[in-house]
Amino acid sequence: MGVKVFDYDNDGAMDLYVTDMHSDMSENAEVERDKLKSRMRWAEDFLRSGGNSIYGNAFYKNKGDGQFEEVSDQIGAENYWPWGFSVGDLNADGYEDVFIASSMNYPFRYGINSVLLNNRGEKFLDSEFILGVEPRRDGRTAQPWFELECSWKDRNHRHCRDRKGDVVVWGALGSRSSAIFDLDDDGDLDIVTNDFNSEPMVLISDLSEKKPSLSFLKVELIGTASNRSGLGATVKVRAGSRTYSKVHDGQSGYLTQSLYPLYFGLGEAETVDEIAVRWPSGREQIVTGPIGVNSLVEVTEP
Repeated sequence: MGVKVFDYDNDGAMDLYVTDMHSDMSENAEVERDKLKSRMRWAEDFLRSGGNSIYGNAFYKNKGDGQFEEVSDQIGAENYWPWGFSVGDLNADGYEDVFIASSMNYPFRYGINSVLLNNRGEKFLDSEFILGVEPRRDGRTAQPWFELECSWKDRNHRHCRDRKGDVVVWGALGSRSSAIFDLDDDGDLDIVTNDFNSEPMVLISDLSEKKPSLSFLKVELIGTASNRSGLGATVKVRAGSRTYSKVHDGQSGYLTQSLYPLYFGLGEAETVDEIAVRWPSGREQIVTGPIGVNSLVEVTEP
């Protein structure tokens, strides 16, 4: 349902994360299995995949030599009923985190949205309940979905069995897609969801209030020979001994794009030494520092 390329462990090599809903649709998993892979398996003589089929989310770690290793189980990349997902440094520590919109709505049970905090490139930590994304406001998990006229035209519907008159059928709430950006321009990243058959959620982060030492940099690209927004560019920000790399693809979630500019969490850095941009045109550009943190830098293609 979703594919995202990003540098998970800040080693300069881009990794690949793929979410898979359809394996989850193969069984009615209990809540305790929301973060585990499907138990269903197709026979290998049907798949003919050489044993390489993955029943759930996949994470391909770039080994840096042209090879990838699938490590989804080792790093905790699994969740239930995923749609596309958004990537952003939600705690501004310099490592990319993940928000996965997850659900199937009526007639299925409620499925939680997943927030996976990146533990410094070692593994993801399930954090949706810690950060307040779950449970939803007022503990809501369902809403009226449709009405039936059980005494007349809908009398043969399965929900009208042994019932008369009008019946309201409820269905589970659920998000379909999301965008991550600094909605209130306070220096931390917020999340806005698009929910199926319901209003969106606007999840405002209070990180900037709780962390006065918050350090970040926003980079806006202006293409000239390349496209105007610099889509397709690779941007590297160097702060001290650490370098942060991002591909400017504009993608976020299922049928969703996140707002520019690029956002770099800088951990405890107090200044940026260099911004390096490789434009889609092939041109390479260096913006030398020192560059102040907690600022927006516009980089125009030469």
